[in-house]
Amino acid sequence: MPNRKLTLIKASRMFDGSGKATVRNAALLIEDGQISKVGSSSDLRAPEGADVQTVDYGNATILPGLVDAHTHMCAPGDGTPGDEVAREQDDMLLLQAASNARTVLHSGVTTARENGAKHAVGFSLRDGIKRGLAAGPRMVVCGRPIAITGGHMGYFGSEADGEDGVRKEVRKLLKEGADYIKIAATGGSTRTSDPNRASYTVAELRVMTDEAHRAARLTAAHCTSAQGVQNCLDAEVDMIIHCIFVDPDGKYRFRPDLVERLVQAGAWVNPTLYVQRARIDRLLRKREINGKLTPQETREMETIKRTSDVRIEAVGKMAGAGVRMVAGSDSPWGWYAPGEFVNEILALADAGLSNRDALMSATSGAAESIGVGREAGRLEPGRQADVLVVGGDPLRDLKTLWDVRDVYQAGRQIQRGVK
Repeated sequence: MPNRKLTLIKASRMFDGSGKATVRNAALLIEDGQISKVGSSSDLRAPEGADVQTVDYGNATILPGLVDAHTHMCAPGDGTPGDEVAREQDDMLLLQAASNARTVLHSGVTTARENGAKHAVGFSLRDGIKRGLAAGPRMVVCGRPIAITGGHMGYFGSEADGEDGVRKEVRKLLKEGADYIKIAATGGSTRTSDPNRASYTVAELRVMTDEAHRAARLTAAHCTSAQGVQNCLDAEVDMIIHCIFVDPDGKYRFRPDLVERLVQAGAWVNPTLYVQRARIDRLLRKREINGKLTPQETREMETIKRTSDVRIEAVGKMAGAGVRMVAGSDSPWGWYAPGEFVNEILALADAGLSNRDALMSATSGAAESIGVGREAGRLEPGRQADVLVVGGDPLRDLKTLWDVRDVYQAGRQIQRGVK
């Protein structure tokens, strides 16, 4: 008993990620990196004779460490296009990824899914964090997205065409250690691709989902066209990323039929709402500093605002219909800086999710959607002690998530702000 070292943390309240009522005057006991007990501080006691470090955070909230279901750690988050990111040498991309991972961890994200990096960079980041060579969230990685020749993110190294070609590429990624399979089902920001058109046939997608599921791996697909979403539903893809109902003519048309199919399939949707808003916020800051924007920047901001408003409205309709929404930032892609996952949670709330549902989409929901629901996203005895403590009450005001008091990963208090 005297050799047992425990940490007892207390706060005014606890949100455990399960959806149950908030625990008041809460306490959580950590032992050997795991959660030993949770409950009211008046009821929870450490074992007699144990060496206990007690931390009382006062008017604060204890939450599960956040789970970001969509990252691209190798990108700088400064507006650099993906085509240019891919021109960097792998060693520089890995250094960028390690720097971003540290920033993300310090912001309260203790688990993250990497949605595609160049060559073996994603694998190296995951394994380096596991070995303690770098600080960062626990990473769930695909290695590289599978794309048609010239398709979105094909520059990362996994271009494959035809049923035989995609089957071989899935097997290759699984051999390399992929935790799940990411598919570019439509074009995207990649210059040689078309975001308004499907990239793969249903038959090709079906081969990839079958191969992944046979190996007990999930699938996720980048979809920015209505046909791409429909193809992925036909092929039983587990998660639809972006989920934008755009036709080949570039016009957005909400699709209640596809929404109904998403609900029936139980598919997860990761709408990535803030990645567009990030550019708007950058332009607004520039205008505040310089007093004006160029005519081109003004037009760009107005166009993005219109597109963003349409997507916010659509996500609200989908969530209201029962589509399972998951928070995934897409950061640090485009202008979305690392360490700002809270913006995605706020955007989901703007779309109509309650504060509780938005929090669950970034904790237990996100963990379940990426296949780690038994390890992350909830505060329960026996789970690893990934814990976030924030000032105030995020169930009343989600912006309190910015007020990070402490982050614990596997019971270890993270020294934030220390190089």
